[in-house]
Amino acid sequence: MQGTFKKVLGAALLALAGLSVVGQDAQGLDPLLKLLVENKVITMEQAQAVQAQYDAQKAQKEQQSKTEVKQAVTETLAANPPKAELPDALKGLKIGGLMYLSYQNGEKYAGVANQTTSYSDVLLKRGYFDVQKDITPYLTSRFTTDVTRDTTGDVKTRIKYLYGKFHWKGNDIFASPYVEFGQVHMPWLDFEEAINGFRMQDEMFIERNGIFNSADVGVMAGSNFGKDLPDWYKKEVNGAYAGRYGSWQLGVYTGAGYHAAENNMNKVIEARFSVRPFPNTVPGLQFTLFGIDGKGNVAKQPNKDLPDWTTFIGMASYESKHFTTTAQYFSGKGNQAGSALNLDGSARKQKGYSLFANVRLLDSAKLGLIGRFDRFDPNPDGLNGTLDDIQKTTIAGISYTMFKQNKWLLDYQVKQHDDPKIPDEKRVQLTLQMSF
Repeated sequence: MQGTFKKVLGAALLALAGLSVVGQDAQGLDPLLKLLVENKVITMEQAQAVQAQYDAQKAQKEQQSKTEVKQAVTETLAANPPKAELPDALKGLKIGGLMYLSYQNGEKYAGVANQTTSYSDVLLKRGYFDVQKDITPYLTSRFTTDVTRDTTGDVKTRIKYLYGKFHWKGNDIFASPYVEFGQVHMPWLDFEEAINGFRMQDEMFIERNGIFNSADVGVMAGSNFGKDLPDWYKKEVNGAYAGRYGSWQLGVYTGAGYHAAENNMNKVIEARFSVRPFPNTVPGLQFTLFGIDGKGNVAKQPNKDLPDWTTFIGMASYESKHFTTTAQYFSGKGNQAGSALNLDGSARKQKGYSLFANVRLLDSAKLGLIGRFDRFDPNPDGLNGTLDDIQKTTIAGISYTMFKQNKWLLDYQVKQHDDPKIPDEKRVQLTLQMSF
């Protein structure tokens, strides 16, 4: 009987596997098994055993089939991941921000001979919100707001950049050329800040001494000299203005800067040329010349010429992963605001220099030391019968980079005056820079 059952079981399973099953009765038996039971070929218990084994094999095959399908789908998606389609409004959109938040404690000149005033402040030094949008492959718009506090402590929001930028591929000599139209970059400060990297401490040498700021209304063109430096340099050292042989910018501006009205019809010409003499062996070494020719931003007076505004800057700079240094010399007449004047109303000569170094420690280069020395002479000719108050500013600090451009800086600053009536001004400052 046992042998007969095995034969029937095998035949039944083959039959069940080969036939299209229409359904099962109330006892859960296939009609074929039910017929075998009714004709006493097999018992009910044997039929139920056959049915159970068949159901188990069927379920196993279904599960195996599902697993194989799931695995095939997973492998296909891994090899060809689906791409989410952005709405047109978000394509080519870049949003960013930059903030400097500081605590300061120090002493400043009180305006009375040999007297200083102590202060202890938490400052919202700067807040930039930047929106850029690629409108076409050759046209990008930019809108950047600048949040700062005025001398009364009131928070002001100004527009720093508001322009359209036309850009294209260029060639092997003038790579990645562009033209900005609107309230655009001036050629100097954005370039210097890209090398120095510590605008968070305070303004760069030229802006700190009131010569000019970083943006103005006008038109500016520029490009790199040659194709970009290798990717390792742009990633580990500096990706800004990374032309293999240098870069250039030339612009014509109203001369008012980005937070003043134009007070005359004069237009100012500004130009910068930077050269990398040894791009293969010392790619971080650059020599830069910058110049301005125009008039100060004051209203025209009857029978009186506008004051000159001329600037010359020469700078040598070197950058690597662990070390950056700059040395710049400045000479000029007048300033952007038209306020650097002799008693007769003519533009006053000015000159000075600035030295900067940044050493980044550890393999990660996250811990760093900075040092800077500025010497500014606002009246080298000694005109007007006044003392030539040469100002010397010394800065030393330690920085820690948390992530990308998000970092802390603790620095100590001393400003010394040649004028014996003005005491030294000293300050300690802790600054948090946040960037996204």
